[in-house]
Amino acid sequence: MQDFHVVIIGAGLGGLCLAQGLKRAGIHFDVYERDPAADSRLQGYRIRIDTDGQRALEACLPQGQFDLFRATASISPRSGRFLTPQLQPIAGRTPMSWDTGEDEDEGDLSVNRLTLREILLAGIEDHVHFDHALTQYRCLDDGRVEVQFENASVVSCNLLVGADGVNSQVRRQLAPYAEPADTGSICVYGKSELPRNGAADLLEDGTTVIFADGCTAIFDLMRFRDEFPVLAGSLAPDCRLTPVSDYLYWALIGPRRRLGLETYDHTRDLPVLLRTAMRGWRPELRQIIGRSKAEAVAALPVRTGRPDALWPFGAVTLIGDAIHAMSPAGGLGANTALEDARTLSQILAAAGKEPRTTCTALLDYEADMRERATRAIDISERGAAMLFAAITDKIA
Repeated sequence: MQDFHVVIIGAGLGGLCLAQGLKRAGIHFDVYERDPAADSRLQGYRIRIDTDGQRALEACLPQGQFDLFRATASISPRSGRFLTPQLQPIAGRTPMSWDTGEDEDEGDLSVNRLTLREILLAGIEDHVHFDHALTQYRCLDDGRVEVQFENASVVSCNLLVGADGVNSQVRRQLAPYAEPADTGSICVYGKSELPRNGAADLLEDGTTVIFADGCTAIFDLMRFRDEFPVLAGSLAPDCRLTPVSDYLYWALIGPRRRLGLETYDHTRDLPVLLRTAMRGWRPELRQIIGRSKAEAVAALPVRTGRPDALWPFGAVTLIGDAIHAMSPAGGLGANTALEDARTLSQILAAAGKEPRTTCTALLDYEADMRERATRAIDISERGAAMLFAAITDKIA
């Protein structure tokens, strides 16, 4: 398929994984990203990659880069503890998709998001173009797609893939009726240095999940086995990794009203705003969040996509949050995007280079994506109901 060209909009995890899968299949591609660089904005810290996500990465990445992905995962225990804000055990609240770490040889891996993105960028740097914001695209009579960017030349391709996240410009043109719905909840996340007080002992035994009335907090120690550049040098010498020190990841998720963030405008100090939401919690937990540096904390509204939405037959499609944004409560969003990338790259590899055949093959990808994404969103919504319940509530 040397003469077949795929343009991917968005250099997030899903878009880059797709690019790696296309490279492996010998399909020509280019990725265009509106941000000026991979690290130009805060996009999260710890991310958990489940067995489906790991299989997708293994199918798309060169072996050395996949081995590097596994080697840069946190070595802290994966087993989870489920507690009240006073650190008392609580049962019956774990979402069904969460890995509790009972099998230490398999299950979810906790990795640093930027590190995974750097691994996915390795080997395809010449085909990833930053500082390219999409303005619109146009489907031509010959079946090709013409893509226009701000302050850049027009690009022509055989297939356009929107991997540009929850605010997807591709989706807004392709399926404007599929705008994701705001659930009214928000996820606040951040990181801090490893605690040097009593909190360190409290968090040593793996992921700690705090179920409070109407919201949930997650604390995860991220410890790494070696310096990332050293690991890259031995496993994937062409991969350049930013050094990352051990850190404590935390996230607080719940309805905006419950967290006191109804009018949050992204310009105010989040750790200070969260003090009221954590009233009555153990002091050690409050201090971890309250003392986090403001520049290391961010918030994202929780939105739900519309994978059931249909769009016109042709050479444009969507993957990841561009079509199926979901609550982080199920831990499935990024993993579903990685599975999209694996499925689409393999379907394109099997389709041949005839444009009409490829467009027909897209129908198989989209049917598969809609089924998987609908299931994942349902699991995530059930997980959110459990996480946001009052401690005394019983979830059916």
